[in-house]
Amino acid sequence: MVVDRNRFIASAAGTFELLEVFGEHPGQMSLSALAAKVGRPKSSVHRGLATLIGIGFVEQDPTTSHYRLTLKTWRIGMAALADFDLVTLARPHLERLMAAADETVHLSMLDPSGDVIYVSKVESARSIRVQTQLGKLNPSHLTATGRAILAFRKDMADKVLARPLKPVTSLSIVDPKRIRTALDDVVRKGVAVTKGENHVEMGGIAAPIRDHSGEVVASCGVAIPIFRMDRKLIERCAPFVISAATAISEKLGHQPDVRLTKRYGTS
Repeated sequence: MVVDRNRFIASAAGTFELLEVFGEHPGQMSLSALAAKVGRPKSSVHRGLATLIGIGFVEQDPTTSHYRLTLKTWRIGMAALADFDLVTLARPHLERLMAAADETVHLSMLDPSGDVIYVSKVESARSIRVQTQLGKLNPSHLTATGRAILAFRKDMADKVLARPLKPVTSLSIVDPKRIRTALDDVVRKGVAVTKGENHVEMGGIAAPIRDHSGEVVASCGVAIPIFRMDRKLIERCAPFVISAATAISEKLGHQPDVRLTKRYGTS
């Protein structure tokens, strides 16, 4: 009976692993691609897909024979977010930040993998704006919202910087020493700034969000088309970003650092 139980757990874990792959690679995927991603035989992956199709989480395109997630996974994800206090508490402050900066705004958290994930966003109404996807993992060391968290989470920073870092664009910083210098700069200034590192046409400004214990649990920031992101815009938006992060932190029970808010002229 123990062996059967272990097999059941292994099978269930393998099935959930397929869901994670779909989450990291939006759109349709072939059986071969899925098998390559999880490193298992096609026969094993096919059985897992059959289970997911049977319970309505995955469907197969009759034309391409590729697989994709159904809206059932989206409904469950939205239900989880609806019950997530941080997302609910942060929403009004994200909306005010978007109105002040007139740029798309994100609320981000670190995934256990060390990557950063957008859990909420408020899009700017501007015709040319940054387009992003909720739930998609992004390299934390290349994004403003990721660095705003890593700068205050040494354990996660060490984890991220210990693995091989690959450039995403010609502007990506992948030298661990340079990234640590950038993280030290975030600690000094209270705000992270990136330009074209994760997407050649996109930059960002972000600040950390702390809970009642003072631990950095998330970040919020603005995502800006690179052609608009000059020094003047950064200096104008940084106080708005810090003010929003401070307000959200207060909602979580954190007492703000008065010296930091005064330095950037926020209230």
